[in-house]
Amino acid sequence: MTITELAVKLGAVLHGPGDAEVRGVAAIREAREGDVTYLSDKKHGGDLAVCRASAVIISRDLSEEMRSLNIPALVVNNPRYAFALALGIIYGKPYLPGGISDRAVIGKDVVLGSEPTIHPNAVIADGARIGSRVTLYPGVYVGGGSIIGDDSVLYSNVSIREGVSLGCRVIVHSGTVIGSDGFGFVTDAGQHHKIPQVGGVIVGDDVEIGANCTVDRATLGNTIIRKGTKLDNMVHIAHNVTIGEHCLLAGQSGVAGSTAIGNYVVVGGKAAISDHLTIEDRVMIGGGSGVTRDIPSGQVVAGYPAIPIREWLKAQAIVPKLPELKRIIAKLSAAIDELKKDHR
Repeated sequence: MTITELAVKLGAVLHGPGDAEVRGVAAIREAREGDVTYLSDKKHGGDLAVCRASAVIISRDLSEEMRSLNIPALVVNNPRYAFALALGIIYGKPYLPGGISDRAVIGKDVVLGSEPTIHPNAVIADGARIGSRVTLYPGVYVGGGSIIGDDSVLYSNVSIREGVSLGCRVIVHSGTVIGSDGFGFVTDAGQHHKIPQVGGVIVGDDVEIGANCTVDRATLGNTIIRKGTKLDNMVHIAHNVTIGEHCLLAGQSGVAGSTAIGNYVVVGGKAAISDHLTIEDRVMIGGGSGVTRDIPSGQVVAGYPAIPIREWLKAQAIVPKLPELKRIIAKLSAAIDELKKDHR
């Protein structure tokens, strides 16, 4: 499409000629003629002087600086978001139903929506309900009575256990298990006895779950992930956890049982959140942190145990000085001992 046509689709204001053709999207340093790129801040403004892209997406506060450069500019409020939209516009493919493979296994009383794509070796157990335009890749298992909402995509070797409900437009990447048993045991007479996990899992609309994640079913009731939340690869959500809307959990983070997480919470990679806690709205948790207490809304925390970020930064500034501080304390202690001897 032309630059002008792309500007219309992005809702951008075009500065400069718009008749050139756009064929691809690229990062600013790799962009070539026919590509559109983006610049989100002034820090990389110097790259524009040597940029060979046919157009650049920029924010409104950078538009004045673009007037001296010979690159058409698509001016928007949020360049990163517009760049993501451009990727979808140029590289996205419309959904084309692939039908049901004769090597798929469909159980009894299964309800299938319109225009499905079900690949070979996918298995849908008895009583499951599959929405319209759902794609199940090879090796996907959908357990008995589970529900998959419209326009959802389950990539290869995803396991959806029984009694799980996925909303619409849910994406689940390869190797993920939703509805595995929660880690519940009771010890009696020196032995660990399993507590039956008879609850379910409810995943809201527009949730994306990365590869090799595990979301455990509830002991009773449901483990819940609300709409718009995104899980990175290798994230673990334990039984009876509730995660609010539009949260972001980075790779290898984990949430222990019965913890409640609010809306718009961000959890860094390898962070661990203990059980039976309340993490309120818009909390940010630094990577590698260990959360052992409730966190009020809006706080930014880091460290183990997690503390407010400013306190943690002050503590980290002291760490490299600890060997020298230890030597100073040892000298002061020796001096005090000498004074005590003289006093005697």
